[in-house]
This record gives sequence, C-alpha cells and structure tokens, in this order.
Amino acid sequence: MSFRIEGKVALVTGGGRDIGRACCLELAANGADVVVNYHSSSESALETVADIEALGRRAVAVRADVTKPDDILALKEAAVDFGAGRVDILVNNAGGIIRRALLADLDPELLAETLRLNFTSVVLMCQAIVPVMTEHGGGKVINISSIAGHNGGAPTTPHYGPAKAAVSNFARTLTKEFGGSNIQVNSVAPGIIDNRFHEEHTPPEMFEKLVSGVPLARAGTNEDVAGAVAFLASPNADYISGDVIHVNGGLYFGQ
Repeated sequence: MSFRIEGKVALVTGGGRDIGRACCLELAANGADVVVNYHSSSESALETVADIEALGRRAVAVRADVTKPDDILALKEAAVDFGAGRVDILVNNAGGIIRRALLADLDPELLAETLRLNFTSVVLMCQAIVPVMTEHGGGKVINISSIAGHNGGAPTTPHYGPAKAAVSNFARTLTKEFGGSNIQVNSVAPGIIDNRFHEEHTPPEMFEKLVSGVPLARAGTNEDVAGAVAFLASPNADYISGDVIHVNGGLYFGQ
C-alpha cells in the first residue's frame, strides 16, 4: 500500500536497527528521503542508508545522542541541511529499558537515565524540529511509545512503562499547541515485537509466555510497527492527532 509521501524529508532517531531501521525503509519505500540517526550502531545505520539508496531515495546517517542538547542541535542542523531547509516527518524512536529493576532496586540514577532516554529525548527533539515544521507549513511527529505505557508493563519496569506513558500524553499536549500549525502528533505503541529489544531484556521463557497471550498467535515484527508509522506520516492520517495506534496483535483482549 502506498501512503504518498514522495519527496518528504524524514528524520528517524535510533534509525540504525530494529523498529527504527524498519521505519526508515518503509518511509523510503513510500517516497521519503531519510536522515538515519544512530548513537552506537554505525554499521547498521550505514547499511540502512545503502538500502534506502537502493530504493531510489536519498539518505544520510548522522550520529547523535538524543539525550544531549548539543548533539540534538548538530542533528537538527544536519537534517535541515539535508532537507534543504525542511524536515517534514519526525519519528522519535530512540529509547529502551536500559535494565530491568523491581521497585526496591530502582536507584535514582537508573530512573533518571530511563526518563532521559525515553521521554526527555522526545521533548528535546520536538523542541528542535517542530519549529522547522511550522516555518514550512506543517509536518508529522510520530513517537514510538509501548504497550507498557498503557498497561504498566512488567513488575520489573516501574521506570520504563511510566516513561512511555508520558510519551503518549506528550503527543496530546503538542496537538493542542500545534494543531493550528498543521502539525499532527501521534504515537505508535508496539506490543510484543520479535527483535533485539526482547533478546537483550526478556528471558526466552518469559517471551514465549507473552506471545502465548497474543490473540493473533504470533509476535509482531519491526515491519508491523513501521507500517503504522508510514500511515501516520501520510496524508491519509491528516485528521488524526493526539492519538495512539496500538500494534499488539490484540494483546489487550488476550489477557
């Protein structure tokens, strides 16, 4: 399915791997040129750029830590230069658990780091890029939230779930401020996705148990999430803002 975003300029944070990489490729397949932000996965980011160029679109990889204001400023400048002054689509994908912890083991440093990575980075990126969109007549902001932001996640994620809930709520706040500027802000909340996130943070037996509760009887893929992102980035979603698309295979109804 084509979502008609030919010639748009997209910036995807954490675009070198997993959901971020899939978003980069899906946006490019639908006609966008893409700034692939990465922090440490340089090899994968460069592979993503090559794959985008093979689709006939332009791409550039830009290293930046999106928890650091100076890095974000440099990323903004690189994106604006790449887009000849424009950034039409911002996908705030960078994030992660860092490590699991029960409440008693949740130290202030882990809590602060988790909030910086998953929520503060989204705020800072929007502060940098939304003004660029307003100058050029509008744009699309898509934040990657999580099912954990809706159901609280596991007992070992008292830091991660609330951070992702803040991401979804932030989209609603920005909708009220920037709706009149033709900027739509939405979130996509993945469920159980079979990628390195769970390989790194979820024991295999726990992952199998989670998947067993999915009514569609499988884990999701990075591409499942990217399809929802491409829809929200397109004119098909011009009257959708402040919303959350849940990509979880009906998991809410299976537990």
